Amino acid sequence: MGIKDRVKSEVQKIIARGHQVEQEVIAFVRDDYKKTLDDVGKGMNTVRETTSEYLSGVEEGLNAAGHKSEELLQKTAHALVDVARELCNKSLEAAQKNAHDAKSSLNAALEKVQGPIDNVDEKIKKRMQDAHSRLTKTSEAGKTRLKAVGDGIDAYAGKKKDELSDSANAALHKAADRSMDLVQKLAKSTEEQNKKLLSHSLDTVAGWLAKLADKVKPKD
Repeated sequence: MGIKDRVKSEVQKIIARGHQVEQEVIAFVRDDYKKTLDDVGKGMNTVRETTSEYLSGVEEGLNAAGHKSEELLQKTAHALVDVARELCNKSLEAAQKNAHDAKSSLNAALEKVQGPIDNVDEKIKKRMQDAHSRLTKTSEAGKTRLKAVGDGIDAYAGKKKDELSDSANAALHKAADRSMDLVQKLAKSTEEQNKKLLSHSLDTVAGWLAKLADKVKPKD
């Protein structure tokens, strides 16, 4: 069973039970969409299509059960953005902690050798490089996923333009725009984190960190 049909079926079951329909639909969406994103991976096209399919499944489930609610569809779109943001934040927090732990190890090693960066054990320098690379990749993956979720909502809204009210269509595009705002905030936050991570009071170490940053910079 595909994503749309599975979501449609679950929404119909929730409505059939008739208890706190709105809350239960959103709770199901948040939990299931999170698992689905973990399963389908982070490819932009895949996430975009998955997001659009999810909204279609909710809409069809509501319609099939005679529960037409554009407001619930709009809340679903925002829930999808929230899930993507939460997944991104969780991954980033782990990557940031790893990076700061690596820098603490580097500083401890510099204190121990009381000399230039070249005297620091290669394993410690490699750990710093790997940690920064992981942080960079995690940030890029998060931005890609958030953008894909927004694109998926936009794609669904465009496909249903003639079937939805103007207010519902505008609300869906607003949810997509919110996803793009989060991409910009993530980019800014990552830049600030990198400045802290790659700064150092010793010029020689600061220069090494700058070269490390260039080495793991994502290719355009």
